[in-house]
Amino acid sequence: MIAEISALVDAAVAEGVFPAAQVAIRAGGRALHESAHGGFGPARADLFTLFDVSSLTKVVATTTLVYRMVSAGQLSLDDEVGRFFPEAGCREATIRDLLAHRSGLPAWRPLFSAARSREEVVAAALGIPLEGAPGGDRRYSDVGFIVLGAILEAVAGARLDTLFSREVAAPLGLTRTSYRPLPAARDPVDGGRLAIAPTGDRRPRWPALGQEGSYEPGPEVRDAGEVDDDNAWAMGGVAAHAGLFSTAHEVASWAETLYEELEGAGRLGRAGVLAEMAARGLGFDRPSETGYSSSGRILGRLGPRGAIGHLGFTGCSVWLDLDRGVSAVLLSNRVFPNRKNEDIRAFRPLFHDRVMECLQKMET
Repeated sequence: MIAEISALVDAAVAEGVFPAAQVAIRAGGRALHESAHGGFGPARADLFTLFDVSSLTKVVATTTLVYRMVSAGQLSLDDEVGRFFPEAGCREATIRDLLAHRSGLPAWRPLFSAARSREEVVAAALGIPLEGAPGGDRRYSDVGFIVLGAILEAVAGARLDTLFSREVAAPLGLTRTSYRPLPAARDPVDGGRLAIAPTGDRRPRWPALGQEGSYEPGPEVRDAGEVDDDNAWAMGGVAAHAGLFSTAHEVASWAETLYEELEGAGRLGRAGVLAEMAARGLGFDRPSETGYSSSGRILGRLGPRGAIGHLGFTGCSVWLDLDRGVSAVLLSNRVFPNRKNEDIRAFRPLFHDRVMECLQKMET
């Protein structure tokens, strides 16, 4: 255990950065630190508490499935959307464009306002006009990943939750990572422990920063175990951009698998495919070269390969320092009870800097 990390996260809970959190840190293939913090009322989080990992779904599920399917020859990074959906407004965008958020699609739309099923959400996403040329400027897009998920389902002939369970979770032994946790687990409080970290307190949720006025929040609800993201919720909780629930331990296990795959383990696919996706930021985020980066000042800055990772709107993150063999996972429910709390933005780089500083001390 790294006491400094636990103290930092405990202080963040006390200061209201998030109600609950989990942390997992690995280096050189070894688990160095795992901890749980905070809770919900009298129920305390532990290492088995499930968190809505929101956009970590994009890397843990969707990007991993793309890697697997491209490696198997079922899909090409240069396939155009129009091959699968000729009617799509983004039909000239490629799989590569969707992964890199260069499809020209907008960042977000409240598709849940009119759509009442997965099929209606996908149809609405396919019909959205482009805001830029495919292959052009990067515009982070949930809409693009909804389209990407529809392509994966069309190619494989199965829904994303089935694909993830069969092609990723089962081979990697991820027993607590899934879409839509079992009904028996959906009561957030199990005796004195927090079973599932709650997110919003109404449906639709409160608009996020920048979405004010685009829709009206709904009445109060009690829906722990339901995905926080409203578009994913309208899709029955199973989407390419959000929907997974997991633990820090299992997200760290997935991250460790990426290191093994890059070294040629071949459990999921071909190392060359994953190396290209990692190097070009296809499905993965890379640290900002200038200014603010959630990965901090040190992680990914000490060697030529850099880092890959992703953030989740609910307050989650995973970063891998490819030169140091370090993975750092932070899961939280900073959106409970609403989305007004933005303190996670300052906390993430502080957290990652502290992780790397602790590791450097351990090495000396």
